[in-house]
Amino acid sequence: MTVVTGGFGSLLPEERADAATLVRQGFGIPREYFDRSVELFGPGVMRGLRAGPETGRAGQLVACAAVWPMDQWFGGRPVPSCGVAAVAVDPAEQGRGYGTALMRGLLEEARAGGAALSVLYPATLPVYTRLGFGRGGVSFDWSAPPATLFVGPSPEDGWIRRTDASDASVLAALRRSLLATANGLVERNEGLWSFALCPDGAPSDVYTLGGPGGPEGYVAVAPPADRKLTVADLCLLSPRAVRLAQGFLAGYRAQVDRVSWRGGPDDPLVLMAPDSGPRADARDEWLLRILDLQRALETRGYPPGVAGELTMDISDAVFPENSGNFRLRLSDGKAVVDRVSKRMSGGAKPAGAVLSLSIGALAALYSGHKGPHALRQVGLLRGGEDALALAALFFSGPAPWMPDRF
Repeated sequence: MTVVTGGFGSLLPEERADAATLVRQGFGIPREYFDRSVELFGPGVMRGLRAGPETGRAGQLVACAAVWPMDQWFGGRPVPSCGVAAVAVDPAEQGRGYGTALMRGLLEEARAGGAALSVLYPATLPVYTRLGFGRGGVSFDWSAPPATLFVGPSPEDGWIRRTDASDASVLAALRRSLLATANGLVERNEGLWSFALCPDGAPSDVYTLGGPGGPEGYVAVAPPADRKLTVADLCLLSPRAVRLAQGFLAGYRAQVDRVSWRGGPDDPLVLMAPDSGPRADARDEWLLRILDLQRALETRGYPPGVAGELTMDISDAVFPENSGNFRLRLSDGKAVVDRVSKRMSGGAKPAGAVLSLSIGALAALYSGHKGPHALRQVGLLRGGEDALALAALFFSGPAPWMPDRF
């Protein structure tokens, strides 16, 4: 592998066309979609890596990626994170380490800027697992014949109203309740809201669902096409909202053969379907990277009423600051993290419950995607039964998921 000596940094205006070409070559994304994305997220969203003199292309763009700050919710609290997308390397320069160098520069910059986490959807696993990413959660594509969602008349005290989608603040206020009760959902910025409500560039039709007390959810649908109805976005906060959404979507049964939507493993439309029609058409895993271990653990929320102390021996090949023994003390749903010296009197090990794992395995435990027993079963974690029981309690909660793809 060539030693990389080129420069990492923000994409220059004159490099935008080259970046668009790299993204098109890597993902088949047309220039107009690339330009739309950059405009939505802002010109500062792109990062680039330039070649050093080792290839005779000194200063030329050989890799690029998009990165933006956002909060990601775990345990009912927002954790400062950064989203990463469109990681592309010049196909003529594959195997030279440019992708790894780009990601290292990006992660170092994000950590220095205050991000505790980084999240992405991988096109390939090895490069990201070597950089300390772990499996963080899932995103499901569900679909069903609309008739199989029908559960009878809608609640008499419920209502459905067409809503102006140009201002997402009303929808964001509703969705915030979902963020606080789920794991893994991200706080959407303008770009992510646009992708959610206008996935193909054209706005969806948005309907709020509610009862006597006000709105309890919303559903956004694209116009039916080819006998299929696509739900662009969905937020259901009550049994009444679920019933209203079921009836609303079932009402398309004369126009379409299938309704599709994105959700999690415990999707309410699937859970409450009266028939066996819903099916999972796709299941994608997203990856999570803990950038700042102490900040990530202390910012996350935890189950109320749980108290205890757990020592974790962490290995991180990229950020030495995350390596070593850390004591996690939990009380009243909040955590305090202290570094514990490895050199103890008489060479003794830290007292109490101790887990040993890599930063990537910790990501899967931290998010709640994989429990400690599952991680130990495959050799990604070491620890006694008392430590595993405590870790399972600390990181318990809903299975992490997100509908947003990037």
